[in-house]
Amino acid sequence: MLTKIHKSGYFRQIVLLMIVSILNLSFQNYDNSEVTLKSGTLIPLETISLIRSDMVKVGQIVNFRVKYDVLAEGKTVIAGGSLVKGQVMRAQMAKGLGKEGLVGIQIKSATAVDGQEVFLTGGHIYEIGEDKQTLSIILGVFVCLLFLTMKGKNAEVSPGFETSSSVATTMKIKTRE
Repeated sequence: MLTKIHKSGYFRQIVLLMIVSILNLSFQNYDNSEVTLKSGTLIPLETISLIRSDMVKVGQIVNFRVKYDVLAEGKTVIAGGSLVKGQVMRAQMAKGLGKEGLVGIQIKSATAVDGQEVFLTGGHIYEIGEDKQTLSIILGVFVCLLFLTMKGKNAEVSPGFETSSSVATTMKIKTRE
C-alpha cells in the first residue's frame, strides 16, 4: 500500500499536508485559563459615530467602542476597540414652537475575548437639545406668527463622547494570554 502511495503523483501533496497539519497543531499552544470578571468592573466607552435625536428611533441598536483593554486578574477579558451595544430608549426630534429634541440610550452588552456576551449596567446617556420655546413665542406674538413654527435644536451625542458602564454579573472568561 505504501509503495502505491509513494509511486502515485499525490505522495508529495500528502506529505506536505501532513507536515502543515502537525506544525499547525504544535504552534497553537494557548493558555486557556479562566479568570473571574467581577460584577461592577468599570468599562470605559466612547461613541463611534454621531447620534442625533432626528436620526434614531426607539429600540434601535447603536454601537459604542471599548476605549481601553479591560483586565481581570492581570489578563485582558474585553479587548480595547471591541464593539458594545446600546439601545435607544427614548428619541424625540425637535418640533415647532421651539420644542427641543431628546435622545436617551442605555448601554446593554459587550463581547469578551472568548466570545461571551457580557451584560452591562449603569450606562445611560441622556441628551437634550436647545429649547427655543420662549424665543419662538415672543417673536411669534410680537413680530410674526410664522415664528411659532420655529423648531428647537435636536439632541446630539458627538463621536468620541466618553462614558462608562459596569459589568452586571460576575462571570468566568477564558483568556488566551
